[in-house]
Amino acid sequence: MAKKSAGRKSQSPRPPRRRRPAAATDDATVQPSASGAEAAATPTPRQFSIPPELVETILLGPADDRRVLQDSPLLGDVWAAYAADPGRPQDLLITPHKDATAADVALRVSKAVKDIHPKARPKIAYLQGLVAAKLTFEEVLRVVVPLTQWWFQPQVQGRIGGTAPEVLTQLLDLDAGKPRGDAAALTITSLDRYIALAGLIYWTERQPRPQDFDDPATPLDKRPKLEIAQALRLYKNHIPEIISGMVELYETVQAASQATAAKAPSDPEDDPDSNPGLIFQVSLNRKAELALDRSVPSVKADAVHALFRVKCKSIIWAVLDSGIDGTHPAFQVALNKPKPGEPPIPSSRVRKTFDFSKIREIVSNDIDDLDDVECQELAAATGRPKAEVVKYLKKVATDAGAGKPIDWGIVEKLITLKQPAPPPASSHGTHVAGILGADKTGGELPEGGGLADGMCPDIRLYDFRVLGKSLEDTEFAIIAALQYIRYVNERHNYIIIHGANLSLSIPHNVRNYACGRTPVCNECERLVDSGVVVVAAAGNRGFQKFETNEGIFENYAAFSITDPGNGDGVITVGSTHGNWPQTYGVSFFSSRGPTGDGRLKPDLVAPGERVQSTVLDHGWGAESGTSMAAPHVSGAAAMLLARYEELIGQPRRVKRILCDSATDLGREKTFQGHGMLDVLRAFQSI
Repeated sequence: MAKKSAGRKSQSPRPPRRRRPAAATDDATVQPSASGAEAAATPTPRQFSIPPELVETILLGPADDRRVLQDSPLLGDVWAAYAADPGRPQDLLITPHKDATAADVALRVSKAVKDIHPKARPKIAYLQGLVAAKLTFEEVLRVVVPLTQWWFQPQVQGRIGGTAPEVLTQLLDLDAGKPRGDAAALTITSLDRYIALAGLIYWTERQPRPQDFDDPATPLDKRPKLEIAQALRLYKNHIPEIISGMVELYETVQAASQATAAKAPSDPEDDPDSNPGLIFQVSLNRKAELALDRSVPSVKADAVHALFRVKCKSIIWAVLDSGIDGTHPAFQVALNKPKPGEPPIPSSRVRKTFDFSKIREIVSNDIDDLDDVECQELAAATGRPKAEVVKYLKKVATDAGAGKPIDWGIVEKLITLKQPAPPPASSHGTHVAGILGADKTGGELPEGGGLADGMCPDIRLYDFRVLGKSLEDTEFAIIAALQYIRYVNERHNYIIIHGANLSLSIPHNVRNYACGRTPVCNECERLVDSGVVVVAAAGNRGFQKFETNEGIFENYAAFSITDPGNGDGVITVGSTHGNWPQTYGVSFFSSRGPTGDGRLKPDLVAPGERVQSTVLDHGWGAESGTSMAAPHVSGAAAMLLARYEELIGQPRRVKRILCDSATDLGREKTFQGHGMLDVLRAFQSI
């Protein structure tokens, strides 16, 4: 539920106050306590989920005359998320303007939010070029939007305070998405649409939650979906209140901006015509989805080991996933030769484990984002005294408060888990790591064993835990892990981590970013430019089910490559059958290309159906998906780097070798890319 607004100074207008809950007559409305026929005829609605069709109609226009894009700095997924549950804070990614730093933006947003809601915990944290914050819609309108470049544009400032009420009424008073009455002749701008939709969400946010919710945090979008006409009935009689609420909010924001400007010292060198906005745009912090005995021979990796005797002991590969069970026998290697009758002392090839699940709280400028229990858990996980952990957290928070760049040297002390690290909650990362680096003999352990070797049975692995127990986490954690890999390599002035495998996918929203230019794709490109091979799953959206008025419609889906696979320098891997790839071709679930901007993707396909690999509890099991295909290609790239050291630091050349040597399966290029991974041919081509 959105936090209640704190009172402001008397000279500043206050936004409309939230109503107190009253006795409910049903789950959608509250019967007012006031007597009288007029009051009884206009019940006060509770919060409701605004239908997506209504959001698009207001923001982009009616279906028969709809704009493709909207002009505000709040991207489409932000509007959709707040509309689905207006009273629920959303996790956002804020992109600073090119002339502002992420630290500056984080400080301004943090201070402004605390001025409005002193007890708020917005979980503000920043990385290079990116700020994460969990904010209510009111906080977005009062804090974030007024800091954007868009807000200071003359056409916005000139109109936002003087929009005609009849225009907003026309936009809000719909009948199945069509304008009503003679008002249809009015000229409607994109700014008018922004004000109307923002007003509707803001007004809905300030209503009480439905009374049939035992837990106020339960998302509204879990309730039955409303049609446009049903939603209209809930707010139609309150349109004047919606409009007046936005007027009062605008006056509040302007008063606060003027007060801030009056306090700020003037700089004679400032350009009076420059735009003071610090923020470029705002998007949703997206959730990521998790997208051997026969698969390794299918790509001829076993033949390469036999002919070229490749040793990958010097190669380190990062696995960004749910986590690896480093105690699994398939990842063990003996440290010494035991005395007669004694077992060898094992050591895991999973050399380090980094937990990014709490990275938001760790790099926050508010140390209170981690409570006492969480600090104790962090101390136990890292093997450090609690006092030392608190000291490091305070140092990070102090640096953030001063606008300094992230000190990864300190942060890594708080994300590096003591060994042996506890097993992860999901088998996914362990399964992926096994395809890349399982050793069926378990080193020299007497009871070591498994079903098959992985691609590189002696490779060293770094475990980056970016996904939580629910197999869902955020783009911010993944980006933080990618930035940390760059830090590790730059700190040593040579490549320590040679490659990264991302067997996860984030659906690309075409209205928010150009294809391949989302925050996670951009970070992958920076990592590739720094000399690291990046391999990603294409995604499992190649076959989709749609619900239409005529019923369920199922079909193969082109343009279904997900992020970070849309990145140009990323090696994007689709799935094929492990045994009979020529016969069965590309897996039905494997995402198809091309990319949204017309580039060929996927780059390759590799076995991804019923692949045997390591799982939790020291077991073995079969899994399917492009998540299983990607580590085959990671292993092939690692083998090339191990055999031909001159390729280290040249990820684009490695990608070209693997693509040029792939086996054509005779399928459409947008299905198979360059073809199926062929490690033997790749080695023979050099």
